[in-house]
Amino acid sequence: MIRIKISIPLALVMILSLGTALNAADGDGGYAGAFFQVPVGARPTAMGGAYLAISNDGAAPIYNPAGLAGLQHKLFASSYRLMKLDRQIGYVTLMFPTRGNSALGLHWRYAGSGSVDVRNADGDKLDRELSMNNHDFSIVFAKRFEDFLAVGAKMYYLHSAFAEMKAFSVGFDAGFMLYMDQLIHERGESEGSPIRDIQVGLTLKYFEAKYIWKNEDYIFRYVDGSSFGTEQEDKVPIEIGLGTSARFLQRKLLVAADLVKNSQQGAAFHGGAEYFVRPEFAVRGGFSDGRFTAGTGYVFNLANRVVVIDYAFTTDKADEGSEHVFSFEFLF
Repeated sequence: MIRIKISIPLALVMILSLGTALNAADGDGGYAGAFFQVPVGARPTAMGGAYLAISNDGAAPIYNPAGLAGLQHKLFASSYRLMKLDRQIGYVTLMFPTRGNSALGLHWRYAGSGSVDVRNADGDKLDRELSMNNHDFSIVFAKRFEDFLAVGAKMYYLHSAFAEMKAFSVGFDAGFMLYMDQLIHERGESEGSPIRDIQVGLTLKYFEAKYIWKNEDYIFRYVDGSSFGTEQEDKVPIEIGLGTSARFLQRKLLVAADLVKNSQQGAAFHGGAEYFVRPEFAVRGGFSDGRFTAGTGYVFNLANRVVVIDYAFTTDKADEGSEHVFSFEFLF
């Protein structure tokens, strides 16, 4: 294996350099698949969404599937984000370790809004309601090809429904994880270093993801039965992300930073940290797209199985109100 000697100052630069990034554009608007940009999973949310170079739990299919290549046990995970304005978002993940340092599993992410009364031009209620629902059904695969490299893929089917209209699509994400300790240090040498577990994550997301909307049924039923509907294609912007993470203080402190840019919006910076006060209890904090975040995590054994409970809190943004995220994981 090729190994590269990198000094401690240079390694620090690798960890912290993303922190100088600023949003590249003002007035970014909303685009198809906007719910993909909402952090899900209590641990990544508490760390400001800086998770591309970590992604070793049930949230990995959302951030970087390559992080699951080292999975040693079967994993079941779920998360739910309590949001204002009657919105909801969450996920369920089921992963299995397979041969050759690889993992395979299923992932379901959902997002939607509560029902809204339909009114006419005079403000009178009509006898129907509108709601919006989005689903992401995925197959996830990850494999560690070399000591220093893991690759992950997520192939998904998207379903969205609004009123009488439905849209379907398929898409593909790719993720890569570099384990820099395997390149920087000789075997066993990293144990004496103040910086450990240096990782770099790279993601390419939403290839071919798009929604094709047809409003014929809605127009015929509610507007004018003699009119023809229209068709509109909404493409999900392709996204590229780069992240880095490392552990300090005998691995008690984990620091991470991500820079994410899609084809339609300015770059976004995410930064966060996690500190294990005790081996079973962690506190977290971060900054994400104008919000400060915080949270905790607790790990315990139940019937010789590992259970993880995480909580995150995000501060107010654009008068939407603060939000709370809860996650549960079970390794068996």
